[in-house]
Amino acid sequence: MAKNVAVIFCLVFILGYFVPSSGAMTGRSDRQNVVRQGFQQIPESKFREIFQAYFCRNLNMNVIGNTPVPSGKISYRLFQRGQRKFEGYVSTIAVIKVNGIVRNKVKVSGWVDIFKYVVCASRDLERGEKINEEDLYMVKRNLSHLSSKILTDKKEIIGLIAKHNIKADTCLKEWMIEKAPVVNKGDIVTIMAESGDLLVTVPGKVLMKGFSGELVKVQNLMSKKEIYAKVVNHSTVAVAF
Repeated sequence: MAKNVAVIFCLVFILGYFVPSSGAMTGRSDRQNVVRQGFQQIPESKFREIFQAYFCRNLNMNVIGNTPVPSGKISYRLFQRGQRKFEGYVSTIAVIKVNGIVRNKVKVSGWVDIFKYVVCASRDLERGEKINEEDLYMVKRNLSHLSSKILTDKKEIIGLIAKHNIKADTCLKEWMIEKAPVVNKGDIVTIMAESGDLLVTVPGKVLMKGFSGELVKVQNLMSKKEIYAKVVNHSTVAVAF
C-alpha cells in the first residue's frame, strides 16, 4: 500500500466474560487484566492493540505494540469477517484462548480510511463531449467514502466521452464515461465485401453508433436495404460475402 495510506481506527467492542462451571461474575472490575476466583476479564486496550497490529500488517505497515503473549495465559487470533477489502467499515472476530483452549469470541470492528488521488472534472462536461487532459485534475480523497467505481488514472480517461452531463469538480466514476464511437448515426461509409481476389464496395449510411470490431446497422444507399456490418474504421464497414 502506498505511503499516502492513512488508517483511522474507531473500535467497537462487544466483550464477553469467561464464566467457569463453578462460580459467577461478581461486579465490574476496572479495565485491567485481572485474575480472581477462576475467571478473568480482557481489557479493551488489548483488543485495540491487536486490531491495530492486524491492519497495519495487512497494509504493509510496521506492526507496533504486538508483544508476545506469556505462555500459559491469554492468546489471541484475529479473523476478518466477510470481504478481504481493507477500507471503510471492517469487522473482525478475536478468538480468545486461555492455556490453548478457546474461551470466548469477541467482535472487533473499525473504520479504515484509505486516501488516494482520484480524477475530477475541471469544468462542466456535456453528454457526448470528448474528454481532454485539460478537462481533468487530480485530488486526494478518502476512498472509503467513495464508490468502488471511482477512477484514479487520467491516462485511461483522456480521449473518452462523457456518457452523461458532468458538473465541474465531480470525481469521475466508470459509469460516467464511455469509449468514443468510431462511427456515428448518419455517417456515410464504404460497405466492403471481399472474397478471395474479388472486392465489392458500395456506399452506405450508418444507422447507429458503433465501435471498432462491432456490428452496426447500415443502409446500402444503392439498394436501400438495411444490413449489419462490422466496423473497420471511421469510413469503412465490412460484410461477409
